[in-house]
Amino acid sequence: MRQISALSLSAVLMGGCAAPEASPTPTLSLAAPAIKVLDFTPTPTIPPTATLFPTETAAPTLAPSATPAARAVQPQNPAAPVQPQAPVQSQPVAVAPPPQADVASAEQYTIDLINAQRALAGVAPLGRDETLMNIARARVADMITREYTGHLDPVTGERLARRMMRDAGYTSNYLGENWYGTINPPPKNAEVAMNWFMTDPPHYRNILSPNFVSVGVGIGFNGRQWLLIQVFAGAN
Repeated sequence: MRQISALSLSAVLMGGCAAPEASPTPTLSLAAPAIKVLDFTPTPTIPPTATLFPTETAAPTLAPSATPAARAVQPQNPAAPVQPQAPVQSQPVAVAPPPQADVASAEQYTIDLINAQRALAGVAPLGRDETLMNIARARVADMITREYTGHLDPVTGERLARRMMRDAGYTSNYLGENWYGTINPPPKNAEVAMNWFMTDPPHYRNILSPNFVSVGVGIGFNGRQWLLIQVFAGAN
């Protein structure tokens, strides 16, 4: 059986990583968030390790191709030069969790938590994109089937989310991915993941970037932990 990347035997219960496309990083100044998303303390576990990649991409501009099917309505002027600030709040974000172990609802719950943080930072919300939802779910399914975790194909070393988004017709310069693993089932896994993402710069920069306009989330169980994938894309 292939070893799970980024996790030691003692850390198999939790893992996280953020990776956008590997290109020169646009200037984006973000202060570390002082307050987490939710008013609860996650179940104590061994802190996950993260592979730190540039936050966003800056590949040569490509002409837009055919719009992927089921594309969500995107916010206008997504790449405006807005400098997001770290979330500041005096009260916890009021987002009601879905029923226990309802995966589809937990995926939407994750999007709601992302947009709650973007609202606090003064950044436009991300649109739920059904093509990105399918890509995120396919990424989780691939990790489960081939028994690995991480952004890279364990055989070819290719950035899988980037290739899948390009194949689906996303031509934006800005593509990103966050992933996390925890023993907590839905919806707790979404809360634990978001609390950790918002303490780690590569992850919360993806979540707060004004250059992203759409998001997809996938969740699945690999027999040891619940995997959660967030994929982000800018406007074509």
